[in-house]
Amino acid sequence: MFKRILRSAPSAWAVALGLLVLSALGLAQTPEKAETKGLLGPWKATAELGYVLSSGNSSTSTFSLATTLKRAWEKDALTVKAYVLTSRATDITRTAQGTETDFTVIEEKMSRLVAENFAFSGHYDHRLSQKVLLQSSLGWDSNRFAGLAGRVVLTAGTGYAWVETKRTIFKTDGAFTYTWRQYYDQDPTSFLGFRALAKFEQKILESSGFVSEFIFDDNLKKMADWRYDWTSAVTASITKTLLLKASLRLVYSNVPADEAVALFDPLGNPTGLTVPVPLKHLDTYITTSFVVNF
Repeated sequence: MFKRILRSAPSAWAVALGLLVLSALGLAQTPEKAETKGLLGPWKATAELGYVLSSGNSSTSTFSLATTLKRAWEKDALTVKAYVLTSRATDITRTAQGTETDFTVIEEKMSRLVAENFAFSGHYDHRLSQKVLLQSSLGWDSNRFAGLAGRVVLTAGTGYAWVETKRTIFKTDGAFTYTWRQYYDQDPTSFLGFRALAKFEQKILESSGFVSEFIFDDNLKKMADWRYDWTSAVTASITKTLLLKASLRLVYSNVPADEAVALFDPLGNPTGLTVPVPLKHLDTYITTSFVVNF
């Protein structure tokens, strides 16, 4: 016979779930208004939620929340975006205490964070003509496991709408950037740069569509320090306001952050020193989520 005892580390999910509840309440309380022009024109909003949970002999949980707020005037448009992704894994260690025929199984559970990514941005467009527009943006992001403690990017440039119909949209932007960036355990840096952006949207059927956005950033102070963020997604409508979305995001850094790694001597003994080792260049995110339009 045996008994089972569980010891679990406390979870930090209350913070992420609190963000979700606050976002949902804020959007749900937005009153419906007839579309009008000018400063009092309406906002349009979307909330995108993804959650994966596994339990049993292993335990993992992944949560993602993305919200987008848009407001359009006759020649101007403002877009505000926020994004949160966290993933935790639980390690289970089992030991037995007692005799071979009468023992107690002790399970110790330790939850650890394996992914954490936050982003917030605001983007403003002013249309000079039917095809040409001026744009500026301000964004902040953080990615712990890519070594990024924080990054602020300010952009100013122009864009061109190559195709803009009810079914197809293709736009490109070019902008100069100013970036402030800090990696973990490193001093912050700042530099001027250049950004190129391409966005393609295609309505496939009345209830489905495809969208792809490619962002390339380069550091004019150190040209080898370039990166890109490429997201492609397919959506299918379930109801008028609810969609199912599957997306693939590739984030590549040509000069990734360094990680401090413990140094051992040739015999395997610790030296008490650390050496900088570059992290991987590419991060891949595959997400299936529900999207609600408000």
